[in-house]
Amino acid sequence: MKPTDQIAEHRDHDFTVLAGELTPAEARAVLKGTGVVIDDDGTVLGTVTAPELADADADTLATWQALPPAVEVDAGLTFAQLADSPAISLLLLGITRLVLTRDGTPAGVLPVARVSDYLASGTHPALGNQMGPAGASADGALPGRVRLAAAHVACAHCGHRNTLEHWNPRRPPRCANPDREPHDLELGG
Repeated sequence: MKPTDQIAEHRDHDFTVLAGELTPAEARAVLKGTGVVIDDDGTVLGTVTAPELADADADTLATWQALPPAVEVDAGLTFAQLADSPAISLLLLGITRLVLTRDGTPAGVLPVARVSDYLASGTHPALGNQMGPAGASADGALPGRVRLAAAHVACAHCGHRNTLEHWNPRRPPRCANPDREPHDLELGG
């Protein structure tokens, strides 16, 4: 793998998009490879495999609190762009696969092991200094944030699905559940 390789070139093509309203048994019946669970709005809720579904204890995939979290990544990114972004911290969630999206639609699944292989290969270039000698006036980067990836995880405390763009296990963010008292996001498992 090279830094300029698009991550989509290394994806698994064998995946199934699963509606969140399916029961775990219904999902197992149609699942091929990895399942990408979406809600009615097309938002990615999580990823599953047949062995993971065997232990599902919910009425539907959307209400299953132990649904493995999903990290969405734009399929057009290169390995270098992903590795240099804050989104790389989302791998600390312990996920095993990334959901590659094109225009907000799942386009494939990339095992995290392939990202690890790239990072361990030694081909990733070290980050350079983006600030010039005059500081911000000579900055080589455009202003503003670029949204590269998002993880969708359920809070173990209340079950609310939260969207994260980075993860620091020592400083978890607050859960975004508007119907509960404020509390730190808790992850199960």
